[in-house]
Amino acid sequence: MRLRNGDFYTNVFTNKLYRLNEDNESSWYLSLRDGEGYHETEKISGRDMIRLVEGTYKKS
Repeated sequence: MRLRNGDFYTNVFTNKLYRLNEDNESSWYLSLRDGEGYHETEKISGRDMIRLVEGTYKKS
């Protein structure tokens, strides 16, 4: 699996849509936009993000 900045993923448990982001330090995080603004998940390494995405999200 290859991570791409800007791809969208849906959480299989909550059915919420998240955007995959990479910061300047090559850390990855998912962001959720709702009526209250943007919410970001914890920043983690690429390998950890691949494990998280493969287990809990489906690509949209």
